[in-house]
Formats: sequence, C-alpha cells, structure tokens
Amino acid sequence: MQFEFIKDILLSDTLVPDIFLSDIMPRLPSDAVKVYLYCVFLSKYNKEARPEDLAAKLDLSLDTVNAAFVILEQEGLILRTPNVISLANIKEQAILKLYKKKTTSDAEAANNKTQANIKRNQCIDSINKMFFQGIMAPSWYTAIDNWFSAYHFDEDVMVSLFKYCYDNNALNIKYVERVAATWASKNITNHWELEKYMEACERTREIGKTIAKSLSLGRKLTSYEEKYLETWLNEYGYDMTIIDEALKLTVGKSTPFKSAHNILTNWHKEGIKNLEQLKAYLEASSSERRKKSAPSGEKTSRIGNFQQRNYDDEFYDKLEKI
Repeated sequence: MQFEFIKDILLSDTLVPDIFLSDIMPRLPSDAVKVYLYCVFLSKYNKEARPEDLAAKLDLSLDTVNAAFVILEQEGLILRTPNVISLANIKEQAILKLYKKKTTSDAEAANNKTQANIKRNQCIDSINKMFFQGIMAPSWYTAIDNWFSAYHFDEDVMVSLFKYCYDNNALNIKYVERVAATWASKNITNHWELEKYMEACERTREIGKTIAKSLSLGRKLTSYEEKYLETWLNEYGYDMTIIDEALKLTVGKSTPFKSAHNILTNWHKEGIKNLEQLKAYLEASSSERRKKSAPSGEKTSRIGNFQQRNYDDEFYDKLEKI
C-alpha cells in the first residue's frame, strides 16, 4: 500500500538554503532568481513544465527564461538535459569546497601551527561579527583563508581590509579581492606598512584636490591622472611647490597633466630635488636661451649699399647715337 500526506498548497512551504540567500542570490539577476525559486517549487512536487509554461507563469519572455537557465547552469545551480532539469544540492557543493582531505603529518608541524590557527580563527570570527552580523557565508571563509596564504597579511591587516571595503559600501568578494591584491602589490603585510600606505594615499588625495582646484577641473582626478600624481610624489619625491611650478607651464595646454608629467620627468632626469635647485636650473636654461637668440654680429643693410659707377663722355656719346 502507498502512504500519502495530504497537504494543501496554502499550508505548504518551499525551503531555500540560507547559503543561496546569503552567497549566491546577491550576484544573480532578478529574473534568474525568479526562475530558480520557481524551479525549486516545481521540483518539490516533481512537476513537469516547459520553458513556455514558466514564461507565462512568471510573466517573463521565453528568451528571458532561457537566458536565466544559462545563468543558473553557469552558477552550478541546475544541470540541464534535453528533457530534465536537475537542481544541484548547493549545501553539498559548499561543504565540498570547504572540506580539505586530511593527510598524515608529524605532530611537531601541527603544534607549530596551533597558535597561528587560533589567532586566525579569532580574526575570522571578529570579521564575521563586525561586518556580517554573525551570518557570514561559507565562501567568505575560503576566500579569507586564500588571502592569508597568498598575500601573507597579518590579522590586523585582514580586519582593516574588510573595514575599508565596508566603509566604501563594497563588501563583496570580487572588490575585496581587488583591494587585497593592490595592498599586496605595495608589499603590505602588517599594520605599520598599511598605515604608511594609507597616509600616502591620503596625501595623494589632498594634493589631487588642490591640483583639481588650481586647474579649475570641476571634478575629481581620473585614475590615469592619479597615477601621474603618485609617480610625482612617490617616485620622483616632489612636493606641491615643484608640482605647482610645472603646472604653471601647462597653461593653455589641452592635456595639462600629460604636459606636466613630461616637464616633471625631465626635471627628475636632470637631478632636481627641491625648489632651490629648480630655480637655479630654470635661470641657467633661460640664460642659455638668451645667448642662443642674441645676434652674432652687426648685419649691414643692403639698402643703398652699392658702389656708384663713373661714366665717361664716350659712354654718353654712344647713348645719343642709339
């Protein structure tokens, strides 16, 4: 005999894993979310439905539904065959990503890592509580562990990384990864190196505002302009006094930043390090130009500068006979 539990749809529920809501849904288009949730509902009852049926039920076009299937398949949420759409077990997938098969290791190596692991776990727990209200998705744990290994950040830097992204309203894995890679490229591994870098960034922003104002740009500097500015400040070691002298020479130029960069690069090659050396260099250059433009000697005017010829009587007699 068969046993059945009769339950009206009005009283039934469709369960969705929290990992979908916290980790997957934020990066999906809204139409793909609608299609996925309805697929979960249909699979619970083993119902059959064509893409056309989903389009009509969800008030979407057929192309939109098919596009949603492609997205869901790329995300590993469904597996499609010509006649069947199978929903993946996303909780099992998450566990497989987090699970690391244990291999034999000596006790001494394990003991050496114990203290580091305790500090790292405390750091991750703090990040979870401070920025995710205690419900951080499992994928974040994997990402944080990878960043610790790849970039060699200490715990203070990792917490500061999340605070920086949180303050910029960009707490997603891709953005955090880009910021982490940038910090690593600046050889940041500890709190002191990060603090020094942040001070340099703040200095660059303030000088950038001053330059934008002096050039009447009416906007923030572009990323390309900021790279020029970072080169002037960090590589050339110039302060605003020398940069301002270069900017004065770009008046009327269509690309003042590029012109200023060429000027400052030339000064850097000439070994100029401060304003006094710059003034001496400009004075010497001006003196050299004056010497080159000065006349080498007096030029004699050719107007009226010819020898008067003398003609005798015989010359005039010949003229009269013509």
